[in-house]
Amino acid sequence: MYAVFGWIMFLCIASVLLFNLFYVYPLKWKEKKFVLGVKSRKEFKEEETAKKIDEIVERTHKQAMMITIACFAISGILLLIKGMMMQTFFWTLFVFITIIVDMIPYILGHSALMSLKKSLGIKSGDGINLVDLKLSGKVHALKPVSVIVPNVLGFIPVITALLLDLKFFRLDGNKIAGSFLTTLIIGTFWFMGILITLFAFVMDNMRNEVISSDSDVNANYNRAKKKNAADLNIGFIWISVIYTVITAGGFFFYYSEMLMVGALVVYMLLMFVDVFVFIHFDKKIEARYLKETELLTDDDEYWIAGMFYYNPKDKRMNVEKRAGVGATVNFAHPGGKIVGIIGIGGMLLALGSLVWLGLLESTPISLRVEDSKVICHQLRDEYVIPFDDIDSAEYGDDILSHTVIRVAGVGMDTLLKGNFSVDGINGCTLFLNPQEKEYIKLVTKSGQIYYIGGGSAAETFTAMGRIEHR
Repeated sequence: MYAVFGWIMFLCIASVLLFNLFYVYPLKWKEKKFVLGVKSRKEFKEEETAKKIDEIVERTHKQAMMITIACFAISGILLLIKGMMMQTFFWTLFVFITIIVDMIPYILGHSALMSLKKSLGIKSGDGINLVDLKLSGKVHALKPVSVIVPNVLGFIPVITALLLDLKFFRLDGNKIAGSFLTTLIIGTFWFMGILITLFAFVMDNMRNEVISSDSDVNANYNRAKKKNAADLNIGFIWISVIYTVITAGGFFFYYSEMLMVGALVVYMLLMFVDVFVFIHFDKKIEARYLKETELLTDDDEYWIAGMFYYNPKDKRMNVEKRAGVGATVNFAHPGGKIVGIIGIGGMLLALGSLVWLGLLESTPISLRVEDSKVICHQLRDEYVIPFDDIDSAEYGDDILSHTVIRVAGVGMDTLLKGNFSVDGINGCTLFLNPQEKEYIKLVTKSGQIYYIGGGSAAETFTAMGRIEHR
């Protein structure tokens, strides 16, 4: 399982790195509106200046290529790591580092171009964006029905899974039903479709960009750009819906981890195909209107490192990215500040989670009996079960002979802890190392079922002896 996860991460990293190499660091800069986050202009295309820009662009492309090759090599090494938890830890950490390192050439190139611009005596504009009043609020490409229909269809398997969990009906042979695992997984992907829908409306309602003094040119340009963005988001939503339906079918009728992983791989590949189709048409649109682009807001000074937009004079919350594709926020806007705080908080939370998961992976569990209590300990006393609460105790020699499905908690190669479904019985509490197959099944007087074990077979066996003689 961890090997498949590693290859999925490898393909994701490889796709993103190659995309950045050829889209964020293009060598044919004269065909672009922006060069490394700096507005392209006629002065840049004069012979001597163009040569200097060629040198900057080629240098940054070369640096990005070296980083890409190095990341490919490191990704190959990460494929050799064994254990799902270790794979998750190192891949997540590697993704964070790669995102930062891969943008260093862009930041350096942007700085060099800004210095060149200054040396040429070119002053940046005041950052006030032009508005074509003739087109105000008139150019849209997203039809609401095109995103409402797939989301409604995607909600059908979600509500079906929820009703199954709530025992409104049964499916014979389905051991996962009632654990809410199916609802959680397919509900997550359906909710992603909802988030994409919200983003699609934001993109469609972005202020129209003014590139020409001719309103017809502006209308056609913005209509083409918004239609391409709408197609991208509609594709994302349909892919999420299809994956939701396939995954629900797998959980309902034939559960297989390999089938689920295979469906996830196809889902990710389709997402990448959708992105590359978007990029292809975006390039065609920009090339089509390049010669007609005569008016373009010069707000270079308001783009920090060419990536982060901070312009108090601009009342827009969302603006088109200069690095990559899609939109970013104006961090000077109140809404943009909230997004920024949430983003930073999310990253800190993710890093904190990595540290926590690392501690769980490296800290052994222990099982002891003292003061007439059974104590399950890892980092702290996780579960404390008084003798007086125990109704029955049973010793087992192979936990892997049971069908164990995680509902909420930790599921690692060396640790199962939390709320699980065992052989179709929901609400079981597990605390054991599955590599040590021996376990104790405790049933309390309230009906709560525990499957617990120590850090070794001897520790579990000793605890069982003390429980029997309570």
